[in-house]
Amino acid sequence: MTHRIVVNVQTGETTQVDLTAEEIAQAQAATIAWNAEQAEIQAQPTTQDLITQQQALITSLTTRITALEAAADSTP
Repeated sequence: MTHRIVVNVQTGETTQVDLTAEEIAQAQAATIAWNAEQAEIQAQPTTQDLITQQQALITSLTTRITALEAAADSTP
C-alpha cells in the first residue's frame, strides 16, 4: 500500500500513514492529468519544426512564382 509521511512541526515527530482509497484515487487522477498534459506539450511542434515548415512553403511559393513569370515571358 502507498504511504504518506506526516510531520508534527512542533515536535519534529514523523509518522508514516497509509493513504486512504480517496487519496490514492486523487493521486492517480493527478498522475493521469499530468501525463495527458505532457503528451499535449510533446505533440506541439517545436520552433524548429515551424521554421522548417515555413521554409518549405517559401520554397514552394518561389517555385510557383518563377514558373508563372516564365510562362508570362513566353506568352506572345
